[in-house]
Amino acid sequence: MALQHGKAGDSTWKMAFRRRQKVLICVVLLGAMGILFMTNITRIAKLGLPAVFVVMIVFMVAADSIEKKGVAVKKRARDAERGAKAEEKVAVRLADLPDGYHGFHDIDFKGFNVDHVVVGPAGIFLIETKSHRGRIDADGDTLLLNGHPPEKNFLNQTWSQKKDLEEFLWRQTSMHWKVHPVLCFTSAFVRTRKPVKGITVASMGYLNKFLLSQPEVMKEEEIAHLTRILVSWIERHEREKLR
Repeated sequence: MALQHGKAGDSTWKMAFRRRQKVLICVVLLGAMGILFMTNITRIAKLGLPAVFVVMIVFMVAADSIEKKGVAVKKRARDAERGAKAEEKVAVRLADLPDGYHGFHDIDFKGFNVDHVVVGPAGIFLIETKSHRGRIDADGDTLLLNGHPPEKNFLNQTWSQKKDLEEFLWRQTSMHWKVHPVLCFTSAFVRTRKPVKGITVASMGYLNKFLLSQPEVMKEEEIAHLTRILVSWIERHEREKLR
């Protein structure tokens, strides 16, 4: 069984919690506005019909704006919660890799965050997890979700993280390490089998099979060296968060 480091989905769960707090603030604001209006309705009525009309319009516009904001943030909170659960599922799947592999989860680097990194005999793999549902295809270098490009460019995001991780490892070791980017969908049917724009696109069910099908290119001492670096970075970041 592969050794696991870090807590999968931790940053995403915290993001979801912050968004839920914003939803609560919107609810409180709406309630406070309603109470304020009702407790002052007599005073407002004394100002005359035009004033009442203006106050009503202002109240309705403000309430509508806050409600729409709350609904939007609530959806983003649900998206984050679904994403965090997806990252946890991938971590469980990666734990099934054989001895010699190491899984690193939810790593915060300076300026970017990585869902998962796998280091083992087959090399270094960066895994970006997505919880989107539907069908995944490819049209040349374009990834398609249910026949259309997704709202975010997942390929550019994953490729950027790959380059950032390679740069981080170079700074830590003064050596160039090739990082293999993987885009993993936990709830979608992945129909494309070839890399898209240099990135392997895989379902969660196919993920370990893909990793284990790759040729062994790293020595034990190289794996141990990289593992020490990543573990040290995770521990340092955890200490910084506790300060």
